[in-house]
Amino acid sequence: MKKNQHLIVKGNVIDRGQLKWGALMLPEHVRMLREWRDDEPAKHKPHLDEEELDLLQEEIGLAHQRQCMVELRYWSDGLATLSGVIVSIDLFSRTVQVLNGTKAVQIGFNDLLGIRLID
Repeated sequence: MKKNQHLIVKGNVIDRGQLKWGALMLPEHVRMLREWRDDEPAKHKPHLDEEELDLLQEEIGLAHQRQCMVELRYWSDGLATLSGVIVSIDLFSRTVQVLNGTKAVQIGFNDLLGIRLID
């Protein structure tokens, strides 16, 4: 039997979310809502909680210590990515300097969203 991936259990109630309203809406409205939902995250910077910030700090420290390739996700008027090696971490100016090929790029701590080590 195939499981319905749209079902969400909230307490004792099984909620189908937007699935239950799909039959009552015109296809044009559904398309417009999907487009609106896809555009929405790109307009606002995501907020990281304390646990995510701690994990991000640990990963940056480990990558700097190992001098290995990383892929950084950061916010620069939209979501952006950068691959390179972390050259320095400046606690005074609160920036991370990443060597991408031959050029060095500085990214502020407040703009960092995620990091992935590439070994």
